[in-house]
Amino acid sequence: MLFQRWRAPALLLIALALGACSALGLGQAERTIAVTGEGSVVIPPDTAIVTLGVQTRGPAVGPTVAANNEAAQRVVQAVTQLGVAPEEVQTTYFSISTQPRYDEFGNVTDEVTYFVDNTVTITLHDVSLLGTLLGDSLGAGANSVQSLTYTVAEPAAALGSARSQALADAQRQAEQLATESGVTLGPILTVVENTGGVSPVPLPYAGEAAPVASDVPTAPGTLEYAVQLFVTYGIR
Repeated sequence: MLFQRWRAPALLLIALALGACSALGLGQAERTIAVTGEGSVVIPPDTAIVTLGVQTRGPAVGPTVAANNEAAQRVVQAVTQLGVAPEEVQTTYFSISTQPRYDEFGNVTDEVTYFVDNTVTITLHDVSLLGTLLGDSLGAGANSVQSLTYTVAEPAAALGSARSQALADAQRQAEQLATESGVTLGPILTVVENTGGVSPVPLPYAGEAAPVASDVPTAPGTLEYAVQLFVTYGIR
């Protein structure tokens, strides 16, 4: 009898709690439409980033380093003579390594060959001078071009335009889906951006340093700045 006396009030409390949860909207999924908008802007690059290398080798470390230093200095002078500011020329790598030397029978000897590698990265804000810079640098002593990347110094305007296109694209898709589904499109609930960049364009070159008779032919082309927006709208 005591158990039956308390059973009814306990069930009443449980029912009231469940009713309160329902009133708060717990467990009720929000109705939404999710779309992906895309936009892109194609513009010519205004900046080139070039990484040049000077490699020397020899039987003694001192003379090998000295020869490398002289060649690297000539390369830097050739670059700055084109009007590139000193702060746009940066040494980004320097190393000295050795390799065993072998006799005529293929046996390792006590002698080694020294390899010295000096890498310089140049930021060029006038892409029309790129061919001249490459030709002059290779003629001055650079014997490798490790990378070449075209970019835009101030991409904010291009990205802003691509972003506006992507949002307009998302809006068109959402309106079409809402109309064809017989619902009313509500406000934007979430926006997640995925910005695509431009991949570096490698320009491999390797060989002994030699005077270059003319500029290296270059073609900067264009760059595409793309934006994707993942947009979620409420619907009614």
